[in-house]
Amino acid sequence: MNKEREHIRHKVSFILELWDAFSDQPISDAALLVQTEDGRRPIRKPEGFYVFTDCPLPTVVTIESTKYEREEIRIIEENTQSRILKKRLRPGRNYPIPEGTACLYGTIRPNSQIEVFVEENAGLWHLLSDYQVKRAPDEMEIFNPLKKDLVGRRFYIQDREEKNTDFFEVKQQEGRSGKVFLAEPLKTSYKKAGTKLYECSSARADEKGRFLIPLKLRTQGEEEALCRIWTEDRSDKAAIRPGMRLEWKPIE
Repeated sequence: MNKEREHIRHKVSFILELWDAFSDQPISDAALLVQTEDGRRPIRKPEGFYVFTDCPLPTVVTIESTKYEREEIRIIEENTQSRILKKRLRPGRNYPIPEGTACLYGTIRPNSQIEVFVEENAGLWHLLSDYQVKRAPDEMEIFNPLKKDLVGRRFYIQDREEKNTDFFEVKQQEGRSGKVFLAEPLKTSYKKAGTKLYECSSARADEKGRFLIPLKLRTQGEEEALCRIWTEDRSDKAAIRPGMRLEWKPIE
């Protein structure tokens, strides 16, 4: 008599798609520790996909690595409609930085956030239409000349008069078009004309306040670029050039 084989069916709860925020490449690294708060591990697939099955929701996923900053991602049922959640991991202090890369480093208040953008990159991004916070607070149209995947990228926005500014992160994107959905609404509306957009690099200082941010510059040789630096309680600017390791010391 033939014995029937039982097949255990596993339900996909959600999928994390992990990317390197600096190199803009998918991360599929066996050394990366990815797990839920109750210790469930994903199935690691090529091209940066981490598949979680049979997970009770909501849950918190922790990502730890020697190369990237530690991340905690809260997964709620509403987030699983598309099942695939994209996260860009930021370089940590032990990240293998390519030779010739400009870097900003220093010490600030422990565990605080720092944001940096380079003014030489102005013109690469701008609004395709007015952003209207009351009519469509979660939607924006961004000129995306290189057809990049914008999900998970952070931006700084500034109006013509430099009176209103904000930081935001792209949560979703319609194909490779300019229409995106924001993780959180901005504080005010922005006109298409005159508004400037800059892509940001960010980091969270460690328990001793140390941070390191590699920067992508379009300048060549000794040509300098101006980077703008923002922490939770101050802003500053500094000149930097390719290959330079610049120590930033906030003025007390």
